[in-house]
Amino acid sequence: MNRQLVIRICLILLAVLLIFLLWESVKDGSDGVKLVFVILMGGLGGILMVKFFIPWLGDLMGEAVFSSGEEVEQDSMTKAAACIAQGDYKGAIEHYEKMLEDKPDDPFPVAEIAKVHAERLHDPQAALRALEEHLQSKDWPVDDAAFIMFRIADVNLTQRHDFEAARDMLEQVIGNFPNTRHSANAHHKMSEIEQMQYKLLMDLRTKAGSSGTATA
Repeated sequence: MNRQLVIRICLILLAVLLIFLLWESVKDGSDGVKLVFVILMGGLGGILMVKFFIPWLGDLMGEAVFSSGEEVEQDSMTKAAACIAQGDYKGAIEHYEKMLEDKPDDPFPVAEIAKVHAERLHDPQAALRALEEHLQSKDWPVDDAAFIMFRIADVNLTQRHDFEAARDMLEQVIGNFPNTRHSANAHHKMSEIEQMQYKLLMDLRTKAGSSGTATA
């Protein structure tokens, strides 16, 4: 039980006790005194209801609604992590799919599903299918759409080593979300891809030169 809840309960109990003691002192008085007492106590009770009881009840209802969902999500994440640790990658995907059913507007579970397909099951095509189907399933807010598109680019780049597909997705980010941080990040990522391609080309030339020298 948290501290604020204890304070609220104590204040309500003290108010009830005060009302009882005051009533004991005026109950034998005239009807006018009793009427004034009732009016005052009604006003005090209304203030206590608005100030303490209603907010407390709202907090309890909010915790009952939201903490329940958070616990379900946390439970699914924990189970998914446990499955990955045990090598049960399909089991992990099932738990992430459960999270996705509970929160279809959250791009995180599908990103984790794609990660398991790509990095654990070594199936980047399945990862791309999951991401692309999720991206096309609805009109996403800008941040969520960009998040999924960057994941698609990452899978193409790191798992399939398909520079052109990764660049194409980043160009879509730039075209769809101009003058945003997502566009700036896409430009930066494209520069990294160009550097990676250049380095790869130099390595191939070096190897080709070394091979030619050895043959001669």
